[in-house]
Amino acid sequence: MLTKENIKACAKRLGFADIGFTSAEPFNSQREYLLEHQEQYGWIEKAEFSLLAGTDPANIMPEAKSIIVLLSSYFEESFPASMERHFGRCYQDDDRVIKDGLSVRIKAFRQFLTQHNIKSEVPGNLPHRLSAARAGLGTFGNNCVFYASRVAGKSSFVLLIPLVVDAEYPPDPPTIDIDCPDWCRSACVAACPTGALAWDTAGRKGAQE
Repeated sequence: MLTKENIKACAKRLGFADIGFTSAEPFNSQREYLLEHQEQYGWIEKAEFSLLAGTDPANIMPEAKSIIVLLSSYFEESFPASMERHFGRCYQDDDRVIKDGLSVRIKAFRQFLTQHNIKSEVPGNLPHRLSAARAGLGTFGNNCVFYASRVAGKSSFVLLIPLVVDAEYPPDPPTIDIDCPDWCRSACVAACPTGALAWDTAGRKGAQE
């Protein structure tokens, strides 16, 4: 069977900035949070994109044994200054329509796994940020944003790609934590012009568990 080192080498060869491994255990804290905040997330269930189902990898792949999380960085990329005021860098780096960049690399990574008899799924409803933190790739801010721990200048200019696989690997040490200092009063949340950021003591506590 492929070793973690083999898989890490493949990810590096394909240009991924980092990679982590975690177990396929259910994300129980995420499920509890979603159930407590149905007024915010209930509409997604009605749209047939079940975030609740995504909290258990077994719903995605019954034989799930591990989750591999790839981290793609666009921290090193340059974008037109005239565009940055109107479109976030993550959207300018997004290739879900043209499928000529990240999509190609993900496909090549999955083909590598398939060639070694490892089945994989790339679910859209798995908790991406929590998967990455559980795999030791980064931490959270009070603004709910994920920050890389080892790459991309420890910034949030990263894309997270979790894959559920049917092969078992030792999990990496988790980094599920809020990395903002205790004296922080969530200035970023207060300054958000659209009110899109929300954080509370319950959410802070939940992210640390």
